[in-house]
Amino acid sequence: MRILLTTVPGIEDIVIDEVRELFGNRVITAEVFGSSNVTGKVLVNIDGVDIKKFRALSTVEHVIDVLDIKGVGKSMESLRSCIWQLNLEGLLNYYTPNTTIGVLADRSGDHEFRSPDAAALLGERIIEYLSSRGIKPLFNLDNPDLTLRLIIDQDKCVLGLSITRKPLRNRPYRRFNHPAAINPILANAMFRILGPKPLSRVCDITCGSGTIVIEGALMRRDLTFLCADIDYGYVKGALMNAREARVDYLVDFVVMDSTRPAIRSGACWHCIFNPPFGIRIEPLSGISTFYDSLFRALGEILRSGSSAVFITVRKSLARKMLAKYGFRVVGERVVEQGGIWSTIFKVVKE
Repeated sequence: MRILLTTVPGIEDIVIDEVRELFGNRVITAEVFGSSNVTGKVLVNIDGVDIKKFRALSTVEHVIDVLDIKGVGKSMESLRSCIWQLNLEGLLNYYTPNTTIGVLADRSGDHEFRSPDAAALLGERIIEYLSSRGIKPLFNLDNPDLTLRLIIDQDKCVLGLSITRKPLRNRPYRRFNHPAAINPILANAMFRILGPKPLSRVCDITCGSGTIVIEGALMRRDLTFLCADIDYGYVKGALMNAREARVDYLVDFVVMDSTRPAIRSGACWHCIFNPPFGIRIEPLSGISTFYDSLFRALGEILRSGSSAVFITVRKSLARKMLAKYGFRVVGERVVEQGGIWSTIFKVVKE
């Protein structure tokens, strides 16, 4: 069985680790799919697993049951040839005469055709295939029973059935949403990068709706957490979400200015946070002043030798402040967050 997993571009290796962690030696192969290492797609070849169990993955957006994989060129002619060569027999395992079908196409690379062109051709091919078997296809583009996905990356073309009707980032505990809430998939990946020590305390000093802390608490019940934000409404919302996730007993909630922390020095063994990006702050001196105060405070609340993970679009500014306040960068990676390429830093306080 071949499964294609979609995720946040930049954390594909973390997805592979989670797949192997969950399914062990039943995983035959797991690799990044596409022309680079940041495609946001992982192809898994696995044996003896109920595909529904893939929904338990925390770093995955969608789960797609692969029907076939073919090569494709740049022209419309090559696209048509590719789609007509795809094996659609697997569709009959899911389809009934009353089943409605939706079609999605995602394309990346240098081609003469667009995603809508690919979707239209796939729809045409489905009509032809099912009609040849005496079945009249029913299409529903808004809320179909089955969604066929055509994913094209450069010279590769994957056809699959989406097992996830809704994105797995839609966590059931998210009753309150911060206006700039982090994607829970990315929050989960950041916590895995942090890898906190057992029985330690993990702090999020700009917690918003509490997503990072909740993702961490759901994974690790051997830790305690602090969730702090300057806005009382956000902290109240974070508490609501934590209660919904049933992890509130692991978390202390504090209303405070993260640049002037109201907690004692060295209170945190680890820190993980998503600071305001400051994209709309002008002049740049405004965000520079904020980052200076934030990292100074971070140096105060972290113990010597402690680690922190954070994400920012202000890579150069962050490096400058880290050096100023005695932090050593031990890891960084570029990821996509809301259409923006950002950097996740992992640092250690010297």
